[in-house]
Amino acid sequence: MKSHKAASIFTVSSFFFLIVGSIILSSCESSRVGPELPQPNPPAAAAQPLILNSYVKDASNQTGISGATVKFVRTDGVILATSLSDNNGKFSYDASNITDNSLSVNATKDGYSFGSRVAILNKASNSAIVSDILLTKLQVASTTVTVATGGNASATNTQSVSNQPLTVQVPSNAVSSNVQLTVSSIPAGQVPRSTTANTAVVSAGQFGPSGTQFSQPVTISFPLPYSRTPGTTFSLMQLNESTGTYTNSGFTATVNADGTSASAQVTHFTTYTLQEGVTLTLNTPSSSTANEFYVALTSGSTTKTLSTVNAIALSGTGTVNELWLKDEIASKLSFSIGSTSQTLSFNITALPSQYIQNGVQVGPAGHTNEKGNWEFRSYYALQTTSTTGTAVGASWTRTITATNQQWLIIHQGWYWIPHDQGGIFFGPF
Repeated sequence: MKSHKAASIFTVSSFFFLIVGSIILSSCESSRVGPELPQPNPPAAAAQPLILNSYVKDASNQTGISGATVKFVRTDGVILATSLSDNNGKFSYDASNITDNSLSVNATKDGYSFGSRVAILNKASNSAIVSDILLTKLQVASTTVTVATGGNASATNTQSVSNQPLTVQVPSNAVSSNVQLTVSSIPAGQVPRSTTANTAVVSAGQFGPSGTQFSQPVTISFPLPYSRTPGTTFSLMQLNESTGTYTNSGFTATVNADGTSASAQVTHFTTYTLQEGVTLTLNTPSSSTANEFYVALTSGSTTKTLSTVNAIALSGTGTVNELWLKDEIASKLSFSIGSTSQTLSFNITALPSQYIQNGVQVGPAGHTNEKGNWEFRSYYALQTTSTTGTAVGASWTRTITATNQQWLIIHQGWYWIPHDQGGIFFGPF
């Protein structure tokens, strides 16, 4: 009898504690923001190609240039591919199979200057980064040349030490029939750089139609960005716009009595340049990175267009057209002076298989028993690089301080985000 009574008391007590425990558990669960459901296996991320995206734009108004020819050039000079920019000026290139860490990207279009940028390829973050390519619209001067009287034309050059234009003088009987000829002055820093060390393009002009032949020598005159001794000679170099390379035309330009222009006689039209030794010495740059931002991807890829500002300051002695010199330095550093844009591409990668068990997401080591979910993030930041150095010409010297900006993908990967942890997260994994 006594044993039966004890058993009854035990049963009642057990029931009581069961009820109390249920109430406490129910209270804990109701304190969550929402019901804690198992995180399902996210869709398997397909292998994303390494796509290089950017734009060709008009330097004067930042609008896209459609139909520009864009070439992707390996570090050894081999042209890997050629494409055209679309109606918005955008171009893309699949660099998945490129083993180099960088590529040159060149853009041209009739009526515009030449443009070039260096693309940075990062296989670890599956990112390809290149700034917009800005092309300067050329001011074209034209003239009708007749058999009997010939003709003259001139084009303004803003990089002359004495505000002289680029000119062409066609004598009589130089053409077999009347023809429309054109001349355009090209900013010297906006044609392909010379491959000869410490050699700068000091003046450049486009004479058209390219390939026009003359039966009498035609005189072309180039303005110079600094004074030279009269009688000094330059080998006239001609540009192959298809390859971006120079060859010696066989013609010679001689500095005129004014010391600020040089003239040559030619028998055909093309793009000609004058080149001369300029010692450009750049010190090791220093870089700083601003606050990081991130984008979160659930699948596929996305792009983001961001702004940059670049500048060059000069000081020194001797007379030189500083617009020309800044253009030359910016070309060497592969950026455009002023404000421009850059497009970043972000690509998701697959969540490592060890973090999926029975179709449910599980945390990394040390967090395997907590509730949470994985999120793919790409962190990016604005890097500002300062470069100092000197530029020394025939009769002048300048100290250089150049500042350029570039957006970089700093790191990316999968991050574990525990629930009810006040924003704490762990990664990347």
